[in-house]
Amino acid sequence: MNRLRQSGIDFSVGTLNFLANIGIMLPYVLILAKYQASHSETFLIALVAFYISRAASIFYTKRLNLRSTTYLILSLVLGALGSLTFALTDAVGWLIIGSFLWGYSAATIWPYFLTVKLHLSATTEFRMKRLYWAIFAGLALVIGVDLLAKLSYTLTFVLLALLYLAAVPGGVLLDNFTNDFYQNRPNHVHGITQTWRWILSVIGFAVIAVLTTLRKASVSIPSGIVLAIIGVALVILAIELYSDRHVLPNYKVRLLNRGFLVSLVLLFNSFFAYFYLGGSGMYAVFALYLIGFETGYPVFKALGKHDEARALRLSQISLVAGHVLLLIPWVGSYLVGLLLITLYVGYDNPTINQTLYGSAEIDSDTAIVNKYRFSTYGGLCCQLAMFGLLVAVSAVTQTHILDFFKPSDAGNFWLYTFTMSWPLVLISLGISIGNILHEPKTRDVA
Repeated sequence: MNRLRQSGIDFSVGTLNFLANIGIMLPYVLILAKYQASHSETFLIALVAFYISRAASIFYTKRLNLRSTTYLILSLVLGALGSLTFALTDAVGWLIIGSFLWGYSAATIWPYFLTVKLHLSATTEFRMKRLYWAIFAGLALVIGVDLLAKLSYTLTFVLLALLYLAAVPGGVLLDNFTNDFYQNRPNHVHGITQTWRWILSVIGFAVIAVLTTLRKASVSIPSGIVLAIIGVALVILAIELYSDRHVLPNYKVRLLNRGFLVSLVLLFNSFFAYFYLGGSGMYAVFALYLIGFETGYPVFKALGKHDEARALRLSQISLVAGHVLLLIPWVGSYLVGLLLITLYVGYDNPTINQTLYGSAEIDSDTAIVNKYRFSTYGGLCCQLAMFGLLVAVSAVTQTHILDFFKPSDAGNFWLYTFTMSWPLVLISLGISIGNILHEPKTRDVA
């Protein structure tokens, strides 16, 4: 009986670990697949609602001074409800509600899981068993059955809901293991204040909803109006950043840089790669990102011979060189440039986690959430810049916005290279150089 109980605990915690790692992307991919299979406006609306909820949730979580473990359990429950909604109904109202619930879960499950994981590593010897591949194989099998039986992903949504629920006991267990960490901590409520910021945020995320819709469907909105609302969103973003000027002031440029880089690679180049590699371009970009993200830290540690200053310097050289190579319109330099940038992101990610969490000046229970909040600021800045350039060039050349997102051929390669790729790369390079100049020569890494 004890052995069976232990197996259940291992499965629950392993499932939690799995969902935390894939939770930010898998719901979006499944809803997108559902939309592409049905071409229904209902699922387009649900997709936009999910995207907005995911973007907004990281800004407005942690408002009540609850434990990160409590928020983690909440994200699991809301993820189960959101997934189950998509399994049970096609009604647009319910799907919007499900998208909002699932969007919150997708945005918060990883930062809170990572926070709890760091708490555990600091206070206990608890170790999580990794069941990624077993669970992933089971999920892939169910998706295959779903497609063969033409069940429209219903079985997959049900399985995901069950996995979220199966992970809840693991979340409760982690909550018990972190009791010591939360003892003697102040228990005051933050409160939801600054109504004007909430109003600005609603306007800002409404803009993101419009832009997301433009990316997915043919919607006729005059270019001048779109450029105006992008300008408004940039002003709101600047106001928000200024209002948060006292939060992580020594790390803000680095986090904004990280967010811009990730969006440059995964958002812009997942589409722009088509003009280099055709239909396989998006998959090549995702593969390069995964390789760089997973190997960046060990690669630069090895090249730097475990000297932090040397490893940091090499990663920064890689970052700058990657940008320069992206400016060369040749497929070889393009792929190498993307890899060099993602290697830097892969090196920077664990170091920023440990540096933020280990700083005596920062509340360790909010550090990782704030990291993702400012990274999201950087990503939104990249998205707004990309859309601003695309709308402007589309208006001047009388091309449709979807010619970039859903191209039929690579005839616009030079147009998008000169008017979108080069400006975005140069903006990113400027932020990256500012980050390099702003950073100390070494970083404290655990």
